[in-house]
Amino acid sequence: MRFIASILFIVVTSLFGHAQDSTAQGSKNFKLDLFRAVQGTIQLTHEHRISSRYSINIGVMGTYASTRGLAKPYLKAQEFSYKDATTNKVYALENVEALGYGVNFQFRKYLSKYSHKALTGFYLAPELFYRRLHLTSLVETNLEIKRILNLGYVGYALGYQKNWKDIVCIDTYIGGGFFLSQYTDEAHLTRFRNNYQVDFTGMYFNMGVLVGIVR
Repeated sequence: MRFIASILFIVVTSLFGHAQDSTAQGSKNFKLDLFRAVQGTIQLTHEHRISSRYSINIGVMGTYASTRGLAKPYLKAQEFSYKDATTNKVYALENVEALGYGVNFQFRKYLSKYSHKALTGFYLAPELFYRRLHLTSLVETNLEIKRILNLGYVGYALGYQKNWKDIVCIDTYIGGGFFLSQYTDEAHLTRFRNNYQVDFTGMYFNMGVLVGIVR
């Protein structure tokens, strides 16, 4: 996690240091990802212009998901399991609670010639994120199983952002890339999982809808 944070710091500092168009500085917005909200994750995103057509979009994620809350349909669709290495017994994990955090990063290039007036229009963006989830479940005879899951994603996004009177913005994007998943108690990446599973490794389709305010 420290390594990833260091890389992000170096990238962001470098981008700010090379921004040449001072007339484009100052445009920014703050957004909430609606898709992640129904998964029990709050992702707050800050976008800041660094030149006439370029911006950085950084989101921080906090997860508290339970089958007793809003994220119940999402968690029920998962197929979490755990294999005890000493007994070779496989436990199906139900009623999972997930706690965690993460960071999401996009470096955006706006395509419209009017983008220098506001962060609006179509854009292209490389995207990456990292998440760490703590999964807890009670199984037979109230045995508590805890697992830690590291998640990563590297991909590319095409999006469109609409800005209304410098007050409200709606940001939608779709994209694709490679998703990686590994439990800390396993030596290798997860395999043979469906792509709707959170512990998936493989090519992945990504999308988001964010609503925010402009400043």
